[in-house]
Amino acid sequence: MAPHSGRHSADDGATDEARAQYLTGDADVTLDAADQAELDELRALLADPTLWAEPPAELEDSVVGLIAAEAATLRTGDNAEAPQADPPFIVTTDPGPLTAVNDDGTPVDLAAARERRVARETSGGGRRAGRRRWVRPGILVAAAAAVVAVALTAVLLLRDTSTPQRRFDVALSATELAPGAAGDATMIKTDSGWEIHLQATGLPRLDNGQFYQAWLRNGDGVLVPIGSFNEGTDVNLWAGVSPETFSTFTITKEAADGNQDSSGQRVMSGPAVEQR
Repeated sequence: MAPHSGRHSADDGATDEARAQYLTGDADVTLDAADQAELDELRALLADPTLWAEPPAELEDSVVGLIAAEAATLRTGDNAEAPQADPPFIVTTDPGPLTAVNDDGTPVDLAAARERRVARETSGGGRRAGRRRWVRPGILVAAAAAVVAVALTAVLLLRDTSTPQRRFDVALSATELAPGAAGDATMIKTDSGWEIHLQATGLPRLDNGQFYQAWLRNGDGVLVPIGSFNEGTDVNLWAGVSPETFSTFTITKEAADGNQDSSGQRVMSGPAVEQR
């Protein structure tokens, strides 16, 4: 009887777990070229330090103070008691230091604005409550990149999960060969096949060339082996056939004697029932 392994490859379509393992640097995960290129692009984007850049803490107060002072001066003019509408300001998007300009394109005299602000605060004028927030274009690009990265991550992790996974449960009953045994199994549909988790108690451990073999059987009596084990605690098995057709789960006692057929020494069995 050929051995059956619980390990599986992501070559025929990566599972969410395989993608997550690849993103964390797991060298044992194998992906197809399309998935690997997609995840490599995401990992490179998240590794860019500019993605997480923050402006200096003092930038907002410094810029807002200068704008408020200049706006107050332009608004009042020669008559400090006659409020006028704020003139518009433009933030240049050229690389380099931030520059404030008037609507006619002439630069604001920031040094003079600073002096006027000090004079107004000294005389009790204070700072305007309203604030204009300026940021460098690079910060906007980084913020947009962060949104894209989060969206891409969500797409990768949730792809192919819009349809609920099919699940079959099995309640196992003991035979006269293991009268004290009891157990159950859960079968979950994945891209690689049916992932099976088995828990069984009351089965004596088998060693020295003896083992337990799990099978799925259809209505015609055809048996498909789905894995072997020594004892029934926390057993993981895999099936390449659907429990919808191969709906009977059985466990037999076997020996490594070169005979691939079932020994017929069935210790547990039960029907697979789909959960909806």
